[in-house]
Amino acid sequence: MAEALSRWQEGLNRIEAAPFHFFTLDNNSDVGVPSAVGAELEMPDYWGFVNSIFLPTVVFYTLLWFAVYACVQYNCWLSWQEGIKRKRLLNLTTSLIHSTISGLYLFAFFCYNTKLMFAAPLHYYTYLDSQIITLSIGYFFYDGIDLVMNDKLSISTGVLLFHHVASIYVLSTAVLSKKFLLYAYWAMLMEVSSIFLHTRSILHISKLSTTSMIGFSKVVSYLNLITFIVFRGFVQFFLFGWAWVNYDHIHFIFKCIAFGGGFCFAVINVSLLLRILHSDGFLLSSVVSQDSTCRSSGCPSRGQRVQQLVGKCGKIGEEGVA
Repeated sequence: MAEALSRWQEGLNRIEAAPFHFFTLDNNSDVGVPSAVGAELEMPDYWGFVNSIFLPTVVFYTLLWFAVYACVQYNCWLSWQEGIKRKRLLNLTTSLIHSTISGLYLFAFFCYNTKLMFAAPLHYYTYLDSQIITLSIGYFFYDGIDLVMNDKLSISTGVLLFHHVASIYVLSTAVLSKKFLLYAYWAMLMEVSSIFLHTRSILHISKLSTTSMIGFSKVVSYLNLITFIVFRGFVQFFLFGWAWVNYDHIHFIFKCIAFGGGFCFAVINVSLLLRILHSDGFLLSSVVSQDSTCRSSGCPSRGQRVQQLVGKCGKIGEEGVA
């Protein structure tokens, strides 16, 4: 035990002292779990989901998020009558709590361990560091159950359920294989963007963006766009690039997760970005002045055509994606 811990610490020191590389082959198995050496070359053991402490931990965190929702329900938005809007505000507030906890923790971890995040997305693993990922798995279970029980079947609900199921699968793979923990950390950095995404949605649904918090809502709108580009666009670029560099050193199933799953999330994020740009006036602001002629003649304006195009790109509501 002491020898393994010493080897792990030496690996961390070596990574910290090494030159920085943006994309690099991850050979840092000394900062991982000794029993998991070579696991990246094998099919993940998904039976571990039910044959280990993982399942009870996920159940605990799922129940914890239901408890968080109950606290939100009895303490927030009390002036709103029971209905769809209050239900949505309660759900978004719970989602904001998750995004704030996970996003700020992961961003702090990234700032404190920057070289480690770039050097060892594959091999680094500790049980304690895996808990933030398991906490998020519990959240996605909670939110998925809430969607099924309380939302009407629609395209946006279906996309959100797909997002949650895919997230649970990808994050569970990292925990069960004791590999790709920091790869999961990279993916979950998108929660930093979700902090402003959920805040923006709360302001819009509650009408605070057009009444008492107009200035704050404007700031949130710009921060939402900036963090979206950085913590979703850049993060996905890194995940694709890292997977390409390490392509020959991981099992086929991990390749499918990296490229197939990454592509699906990229489509969702692009669709979401288009809807945000349209909703906040960034996408159509440059063509408004050109629409007056078409409006007077009754033909579809350029703005209307762009709006139709955005609608076809995806029906998912921007307030719903974590």
